[in-house]
Amino acid sequence: MKSQTHNQKDEIWLLLDSRDVGGIETHILQLAQGLKQFQRSVRVIFLCKYEQTHPLTIALNNANISYRFLDGTLRELLDYTRHHCPSVIHSHGYKAAIYSRLLRLSLLTSHQKIRFINTFHAGEVGKGKLALYDIIDRWSARFSHHNFAVSELISQRVPSQTTVLNNFIDTTNLNPSTGELIAFVGRLSHEKAPDRFIDLAKKHPRHTFHIYGSGPMEQELEKQPPSNITFHGHQDSMETIWSDIGLLVISSRYEGLPMTALEAMGRGIPVISTPVGNMSKLIQTEVNGWITEPEALSQALLHWFELSSINKVEIQHAAQRTIQDQFSSNAVIPQILKVYEV
Repeated sequence: MKSQTHNQKDEIWLLLDSRDVGGIETHILQLAQGLKQFQRSVRVIFLCKYEQTHPLTIALNNANISYRFLDGTLRELLDYTRHHCPSVIHSHGYKAAIYSRLLRLSLLTSHQKIRFINTFHAGEVGKGKLALYDIIDRWSARFSHHNFAVSELISQRVPSQTTVLNNFIDTTNLNPSTGELIAFVGRLSHEKAPDRFIDLAKKHPRHTFHIYGSGPMEQELEKQPPSNITFHGHQDSMETIWSDIGLLVISSRYEGLPMTALEAMGRGIPVISTPVGNMSKLIQTEVNGWITEPEALSQALLHWFELSSINKVEIQHAAQRTIQDQFSSNAVIPQILKVYEV
């Protein structure tokens, strides 16, 4: 646990249940850093500690952001909340959202005034227990004071009113990439469609392709990969890797608004993406990247190869401007603070 000296009653808590670093965790890190830049006290609350060290805590320590691990029970969350009395609890992910709503109901008879906010991140519908949790999450949304969603499609699946919010990143210290690698960055799972990226590599044997990430499809994909694919495995952080990448391919079947796209474009790395989630809000084809159907990914890649150096630089600069103007902490955090402070 990391400590701070601020008044705990003014704290904003970012609540999550997490085993590893993915899109939600990256979002929370950016949100915590952004709130801190706007002089707000913030603490990340993990519902449970699954491993000895969570990768996100390394980044939180580096950013001097407080965090706390609980024991996974609603009882400890209730006791910890009663003791510290934050001003806002902002949940991320279905389990944290359900816990936060149960917490709000448990505190109805108390005098604590806490704003309960939630963000819906998931673009795909799970199976089995995950599908059940997803239903409970969506239908209990009315017990939050306010709900955000990271895409129009996700918002439409929630029966309560939601505000579609752009994902965002801190752009103050981003260095433009000078790399040329063609990369897939993300979880190796069905919704992210790394198999499509493999097929793309097969169609362009003279070029090398790089996969950063791990997941349930990893063993299957590594059985008979084309010789021009390199698997780099799980990455605790992409910070030192982005500078090697020149083009990001998002081949997903389902998405909200992936943080990897923002991280790439903020560094001047164009993105070729399938038309999923809110990617159409982020990318203008031929201006700052490309949106294309899965079967046309190869054609879009060929177009990138054929562009002149001048045209490539124009697209790289346009990608950076898009993030700065619409998807940066400076652009989005004030919208979130308005909801916190109602």
